[in-house]
Amino acid sequence: MTAWSPARWPLRTRVALAYLAATGVAVLILGIAVQVRVSDALEDRLRDSVGAEADRLESASGRDRMEAVSALSGEVHAQVLTERGGVRASSRLVGDPLVDVAELQASGRTKTGWGERTVTVLDDDAAAAGRQEPERERLVILVRPVEDGYLVVGTSRQDVDEALMTLRTQLLIAGPLALAVAGGLGYVVAGAGLRPIERMRDRAAMISARSAGERLPVPEADDELRRLALTLNAMIGRLDDGLQRERRFVADASHDLRTPLALMLTEIELALAGQRTAEEWRQALHSVDDEVRRLIALAEDLLERAGSGDLSLPIESRPVDLVALAARVVERFRAAAGDRDIELTSPRPVEVRGDATRLDRALSNLVDNAIRHGAGDIEVAVSSSSGNAVVKVTDEGDGFLQDAWPRSGNRGLGLTIVREIARAHGGTIDVDRVGDRTCVRLVVVSRQDH
Repeated sequence: MTAWSPARWPLRTRVALAYLAATGVAVLILGIAVQVRVSDALEDRLRDSVGAEADRLESASGRDRMEAVSALSGEVHAQVLTERGGVRASSRLVGDPLVDVAELQASGRTKTGWGERTVTVLDDDAAAAGRQEPERERLVILVRPVEDGYLVVGTSRQDVDEALMTLRTQLLIAGPLALAVAGGLGYVVAGAGLRPIERMRDRAAMISARSAGERLPVPEADDELRRLALTLNAMIGRLDDGLQRERRFVADASHDLRTPLALMLTEIELALAGQRTAEEWRQALHSVDDEVRRLIALAEDLLERAGSGDLSLPIESRPVDLVALAARVVERFRAAAGDRDIELTSPRPVEVRGDATRLDRALSNLVDNAIRHGAGDIEVAVSSSSGNAVVKVTDEGDGFLQDAWPRSGNRGLGLTIVREIARAHGGTIDVDRVGDRTCVRLVVVSRQDH
């Protein structure tokens, strides 16, 4: 695309040029219409004057008509011709026959007829001064048959032609001036129309990751610019929400990484502090082993979260026996629960369509959260309600506020992963306090193809 391509021109210039082109077309059409209208008006006036003079001369008798024709010396000229074209009477300023009778008879005219003819006419002022200064003029003529011949009346078109020429000259002068004014006005109007966009651009350049909550200015007029500003503000809001989620994600990940690393460092420092028995070394290694496993699980959660981005996790939708899946999770965590009991309750089988691997991770995170942050026995209940599968994990911990989760850093990354998995399955997760127990409730839409 060349530099002269209109697509590379500034928008303000293109708008001004479009306004100029539209104005040019309008001026051209208006100029043509004015010229045609004025020309028609002048032609009508010219023919009216010739017709009125012809009526006056035709109404006179034969001799009186010829005397009246001979006496004409103004702008209107007349002649009385015989049927063979001979001049019986003529205005004194006309030097040629006003009409060729042979042509007239060949044209088949029997009553009246209009036409134009260029003839030799004397200048009125020169003739009055006794000077003979003939000139060729184009006349508009009217032919009417009279007794024994024709009455021909005509007048010069010079005044009409000069008036039309003057009009055209004025239009040619005024047209470019009007276009120049219209072009400048279009440029100014385009600048005023684009000023809200410039203000939005300036504000957008100031918005950064540190200016959360700032939005673009919204024009007051209910037009396309206002709708554009609202759409962009909505997009900025979504980006702002995503940024806040990423900040919470980093805080959660930092907390979960710091805790096992700090415990591992403590165990290693104690182990290196002095002589230790084989049993003490074994216990230290078991402790480090637990923390390493926590780090591995956390790394898997980080990969899950990083893969999801701001979109839903990809789901392989297959029939899943949620009760059987919950039973496997419970058995896997019995050893980690120690002397705390984990009970699974389910009145009947519950089947959903979903991703078994991701649902396993969600339940595992809920049970692990109850073991690490809760207290007392743990109950895992699977049921169905209103066509949805519901998994409740309750314990005797002190709980935490739902509106603070999963933003609460001390709850870690696990529940954030659970929320993403629930959302990917068309479900939800919420936390509630039931009596003296904390209940985390996971809802999964049953029998739905994702």
